[in-house]
Amino acid sequence: MDVKHKKHESPKEQMVDEPGSDSDTAQSTLEHGAEVLGQAEEAVSDAYDKTAQAVSETYEKAKSYSSKNPGKTILITLGIGVGLGFLLGASARRSGTIGRFARPVVNALSDIALEIFH
Repeated sequence: MDVKHKKHESPKEQMVDEPGSDSDTAQSTLEHGAEVLGQAEEAVSDAYDKTAQAVSETYEKAKSYSSKNPGKTILITLGIGVGLGFLLGASARRSGTIGRFARPVVNALSDIALEIFH
């Protein structure tokens, strides 16, 4: 019986030598994964840049509007504050613990508003 003695190769060497082997599949999967990851990073970076630019532009417009229309800005801010106060008040009625904190804040804001308009 003839048994050929083949030199012992490591599993890694065997995989590299065989085209179409699992290592080729794994390598192409890794390359595809790296490519997809690169595309995702680029997309997220672009989205971040666009969002940052839009927020910056909106902030500048708001600053410009508030400097040109201080009276309207104060009224808008007061309206937002009153709306938030109603929301806090409604949630305070549902939860007793929030009410303990919301009442003093609402009272302080009311006192400030009274001082401004006197």
